[in-house]
Amino acid sequence: MFIFSAEELSQIYRRLRYVREYGDFQRRQAEEIVRKQQEIQAKQAELTQVRNEKSNLLGLQSAEQDKLEKQEQAQRTLVASLQKKQKGLQNELAQKRRQAERLNAQIDRLIEAEIAAAKKRAEEEARRRAAAAKKRPSSSTGTTKETSKAAPMEAYKTDSGDRRLSATFERNKGILPVPITGGYLVVEHYGRQNLPGLTHVTLDNKGIDIKGRPGAQARAIFDGEVSAVFQYNGMTNVLVRHGSYISVYCNLKSTHVRRGQQVKTRDTLGEVAADPSGNLVLHFQLRKETARLNPEAWLKL
Repeated sequence: MFIFSAEELSQIYRRLRYVREYGDFQRRQAEEIVRKQQEIQAKQAELTQVRNEKSNLLGLQSAEQDKLEKQEQAQRTLVASLQKKQKGLQNELAQKRRQAERLNAQIDRLIEAEIAAAKKRAEEEARRRAAAAKKRPSSSTGTTKETSKAAPMEAYKTDSGDRRLSATFERNKGILPVPITGGYLVVEHYGRQNLPGLTHVTLDNKGIDIKGRPGAQARAIFDGEVSAVFQYNGMTNVLVRHGSYISVYCNLKSTHVRRGQQVKTRDTLGEVAADPSGNLVLHFQLRKETARLNPEAWLKL
């Protein structure tokens, strides 16, 4: 109606162009509105995604915090348990240390008594030699006097039999047999050792501890004489003298030998006892008179 109500042709053309331009404008406005709506929807979707991500992050953070709190609680419980366990282990270690000290003190007393007996035998031998030297012909007086003066100084420590046995024992250093029958494992070495699981806690072992298989027997590492068989803390312990050297076998359930009995290398001495955990562990020491030796340097492990 607007176009056809024009009075002249030029007016019709202008009105037609205006209608077209107005239609284009409306179309562009509609397209702009649609674009703006799409942008708004995209922004809303982005905000929703960000909000969801933040919510998820907050949930993860809360879960992680709960997890950390549980871990801290578990660590506190573990630390308390370890401290309690360490205290129990330290008490047990202190008790074992006292028992070991008492056992070593008894071994020391027996060895000192054996050394005194050996010295007495040596003195008696020296006196016999001196008496025999006096009865010899005067032609050898000079040589005899030198012998009677020199021999007692060495013999006062051990007699001739002990010296010969000691020399033979020393020649076998590093090749002496292991003092336990069957398969074995050295579980504690000689000297001061750090205990696993305990900080700043050490144990001074006077010998070595050897774990054996079921039915394991303690055996003599060399020819010698059983100088002592004694009980301590429900266990049997055996000392064997090899001249100036003494081997010590502890933690035996039973023994096959008696004091004064002569034994040969690898002769069984007794059955190794089991500890509370069921392990058969032989405690072995080696002495030269009162001096403690590292058995690992003498045994063929």
